[in-house]
Amino acid sequence: MSLISTFKMPCGTKKNYPEKLDYLTRSGKFVLFQSFSPKSKLAYIVSPKKKGVDFVVEGPPQDIANVYMSLQLEEHEIRDDHGLFRYKQADTKEAFEQAFERLVHSN
Repeated sequence: MSLISTFKMPCGTKKNYPEKLDYLTRSGKFVLFQSFSPKSKLAYIVSPKKKGVDFVVEGPPQDIANVYMSLQLEEHEIRDDHGLFRYKQADTKEAFEQAFERLVHSN
């Protein structure tokens, strides 16, 4: 059985993601994934930190999906008994920040 981590959305809804993302974060990697709040009907790009998570971007689900797809970071998948989970990863903080800078300057 795979391990999961839990976080609380801004609306109070609890959501889960694979614990492997916490391991990657503790190992110095920078990861992010999409999440949706059924209460607020908003989507988020979420980045786990050593303690907690950051909500990097929020907005309508289609807008967040477009932002996520536009980020020039390598996408990875985790397949386990909870299903398929996709996330993007940067090896350095600089690469993580540059992915967002490129996105802002391209619009």
